[in-house]
Amino acid sequence: MLRPIVRVLLRGGIPFREFSELAKFTYVDIATTEYGRRNRPTNVSRTAILTGLNRRDVARIRASEPGAMLEPLYMSHGSRILSGWHCDADFLDADARPARLPLEGGSPSFQALARRYAPDLPHIALFKELSAAGAVELCDDGQLQALMRSYIPKSFDPNQIRLWGSILHDMASTLAFNVTRAPTVAARFERRAIHARVRRSAVPEFREFLEGEGQRFLERIDGWLAEHAVDESEGEDPHVSTRLGAGAYLIEEPVAKGAVNS
Repeated sequence: MLRPIVRVLLRGGIPFREFSELAKFTYVDIATTEYGRRNRPTNVSRTAILTGLNRRDVARIRASEPGAMLEPLYMSHGSRILSGWHCDADFLDADARPARLPLEGGSPSFQALARRYAPDLPHIALFKELSAAGAVELCDDGQLQALMRSYIPKSFDPNQIRLWGSILHDMASTLAFNVTRAPTVAARFERRAIHARVRRSAVPEFREFLEGEGQRFLERIDGWLAEHAVDESEGEDPHVSTRLGAGAYLIEEPVAKGAVNS
C-alpha cells in the first residue's frame, strides 16, 4: 500500500519526517472526527489512546493546520543545504546572492556548507545528488554554483500531483469502506481483471484495447451520471447530492522471479 506513495514522495523531494508529521495530523484528524461518541469529537485522551501519540502531541496537532506543522526542521538535507546557501551570510556574495563555492576546503566552501546544514552526510554524496537534480552546477573553473533554492529530485506538475492524489483517494476510500463496513452494509463495487503471465509482446495491443473499451465504458458512465445530476435550475437542492462515479486504470508491472499466478 505504501510503496507507490513513497515512490512518488521521494521523487518529489518529500523527506520521511515531513511525511511522518502529515501522517500524525491525519491520524489525529480521523481519530478526532470519526471516533467520537454521541456525535461529539473524540477528546484528547481518547485520541491519544487510539493513535498511540502522547497527549501533548495530540493537543499540538489539533491546534495546528497541516502546513503550519511543516517547519524547516522537516526539510530534506538537500533543501536545507540550498536554503542555507541562499540565506546564510557566510555563503553569500557581495550582492547577497549565493556565492560560487569550491567543492572542498574551509569556509566558505561546499564542504563547509554541508558540514553546517547536513553534518551526518558526506559532502561528495550531497554534491552528486544535488548535481543530478540540476540544483547545483560545477563550473569550468571548478567552482560550484547554486541553480535552485530547494531540492526536488524530479519536478512534477502540481496539477498532475493533485490528480494523482484524487484518484488514489477515491480508490483507497472504496477499498477502506469494503474492509471496514458492517456485515449488513452492502459493499461498493470493486473488481479487477488481471493475469500474472501475459506475454510482454501483447502489452501494446492490450493498452490499445483498454483505452478503447475503457473510454467507451466511462463515456456511458458519464452519460448516466449526467442524467441523474441535481438540476439547480429546476430548484433542486444541491445539498442533497453526493459525489458518485467509477474509475478504470491499467495494471502493468514485471513479474518477480519465483512469483506464481495470483
